[in-house]
Amino acid sequence: MTGRGGPTRQPVDVGGHALRVETRGAGPPHFVCLHGLADTLATWSRLAPGLAPHGQVVLVDQRAHGGSDAPPGPYRREDLATDVRGLLDRLAIDGAVLIGHSMGGVVALTTALAYPERVAGLVLLGTASEASPRVAAWYERIACAAEIDGLAGLARAIYGAGADRRVEGDSRGIAHVTRCLKSLAHDPLTPRLPAIACPVLVVVGENDPMGVGASVIIRRHIPGAQLEVIPGRGHWLHVEAPDLLLDIVDRFRRSRLA
Repeated sequence: MTGRGGPTRQPVDVGGHALRVETRGAGPPHFVCLHGLADTLATWSRLAPGLAPHGQVVLVDQRAHGGSDAPPGPYRREDLATDVRGLLDRLAIDGAVLIGHSMGGVVALTTALAYPERVAGLVLLGTASEASPRVAAWYERIACAAEIDGLAGLARAIYGAGADRRVEGDSRGIAHVTRCLKSLAHDPLTPRLPAIACPVLVVVGENDPMGVGASVIIRRHIPGAQLEVIPGRGHWLHVEAPDLLLDIVDRFRRSRLA
């Protein structure tokens, strides 16, 4: 669907399954935005318009989320990274700046490790490279809720019984994706992070319930990585403070990606 001068939305086959993709602007650079667990590309609606004047912005529903297909599981983190590589191939993008929120940051890191030649930079928002046993158990509860009670159970498990949040996608597929995050407990990315050589910006809200510590770990393990802590903000920085985040990303773009 295309509006005059607006974004274009289309399904893109990435190797046997399709991802719903929205593009706007022209690159290079190419910014590929990867949402968090149980979100969709719509989560970037406040950030994308301000980013588009600086390059092409590619928003994607990750597998099993939103309007994207859910191939048979189980999944590995590397499968999610292969989706990103397939998307870059189909869009003829040689190298992209991956902007990943939460789960999307895990996918961005995994992609940078698996396909370093395709990643020009990373912007990591409220993400982590490892998981404690307690967090792994929380991910397993989410996955089980999705399998037993579908999307409604998934939403309750993540946001609480009284939350007015709706999840769009395939519940079983999202359960498989959730277990990819659970795997960070026994197979953390942290020991591999020093191999990442592209420019990296890590941004986290001071009041993120995941804590600032996970972002500090990433910054300490990636040579030259830059960390920005935003006072008084939480987990969804691209929703809570899009203008402030755009300023931070633009400074990073001009200083590290030029």
